[in-house]
Amino acid sequence: MTLEELTQGPPVGESELATYWRIDADTIYAASKPTNRTVETIASNVALVKSLNNNKPVKLIISIAKSAVPDKPTRELAAKELPLTYAAMAMIAPNKLTGFIINLIYGMKKPPIPMKTFSDFEAAQRWISKVDVTK
Repeated sequence: MTLEELTQGPPVGESELATYWRIDADTIYAASKPTNRTVETIASNVALVKSLNNNKPVKLIISIAKSAVPDKPTRELAAKELPLTYAAMAMIAPNKLTGFIINLIYGMKKPPIPMKTFSDFEAAQRWISKVDVTK
């Protein structure tokens, strides 16, 4: 399935931070919005994502939008909730610089879930479909 085909269907959820579509039983796609991340918006978004997958961590492909760097409490909440909400994450960076920065950040400290950055949806989908999260 192409990204265009996927997003032509109705979304399964929407928050201030992203719109979500289901790819398969274990995977969702998110088109993020350039909304500032706060403790409140992260908490609300986490609750939505958990509800989309019966409170079980889900594989996520996310198209990253530009947004301001969140404050420390927001980053701490996001880091705490990451492995409780997502089983694996494929990030589609809008440009090479964003991808480089993401890789640099996660290169310093190993993320708690499988994560990888891509330039397109198809490559992200191929990778995440092969990630074994049953361990």
